[in-house]
Amino acid sequence: MATKKLSALDVANYVISLASNNVIGDDGEVEGVTNLKLQKILYFIEAYSLAVAGKSLFPDSIEAWEYGPVIPSVYHKFKTFGSSPIIQKETKVKVDEKTASLISDVWNTFNKYSASRLVDITHRHDPWKNTYAKNSKSGLKTSISRDEMKKYYKGLFA
Repeated sequence: MATKKLSALDVANYVISLASNNVIGDDGEVEGVTNLKLQKILYFIEAYSLAVAGKSLFPDSIEAWEYGPVIPSVYHKFKTFGSSPIIQKETKVKVDEKTASLISDVWNTFNKYSASRLVDITHRHDPWKNTYAKNSKSGLKTSISRDEMKKYYKGLFA
């Protein structure tokens, strides 16, 4: 039986279930997973998948917004939480063992950082920086190239 392709929302729900909304950020504050932080974690999950597994984990567009990479479909789903931690009934998301391990590896690496620190990190990385620089003056929100992500993050993660 073929495994259903994951959406970014599936991965987001999996991350939210890992988080349990009591993460202490690098600023010492209990932060949980806000929409802003979730966006950056999802971006790094996709970047890691591209660099290490050589394939995209989800097909959703990742756009270069002012505060870093954003998956619009996930952003709009959770925007009602504003800057508060995302709280929802537990959502069961079935992922294979390899995917669960990949997501957990990225979560365990980046969950200790605050959302603002993750924004700073993504702003220093070429895929967001180059895409945002090209389009920020026009106000367009342009998709970050998966090929550019793969090439850039292979050098960091692989």
